Amino acid sequence: MDLIRAAMADPFNNILGLFIYFLAVVGITVLTLTLLLHLIPNPLSRRMRSAIIGTVTTLVIVLWILLVF
Repeated sequence: MDLIRAAMADPFNNILGLFIYFLAVVGITVLTLTLLLHLIPNPLSRRMRSAIIGTVTTLVIVLWILLVF
C-alpha cells in the first residue's frame, strides 16, 4: 500500500503512477459516457452507443499519451 501511495504522490516520475492515473481517467470516461447515454433518452441503438463510447475512449487514450509523453 505504501508503494501505491508513493506512486500516486509523484505520478510523472514512475510507470505505476502513470498507469494508475491512466486507469482512473479511462474508467471515469467510460462510466460518465455510459451514464450519460443511458440516462438521456435517445433513439440510439446499442451498437451506436458502443461506437460513441469506444471512439471517445480512444480519443482520451490518444490525448493521454500525447500529454504524458
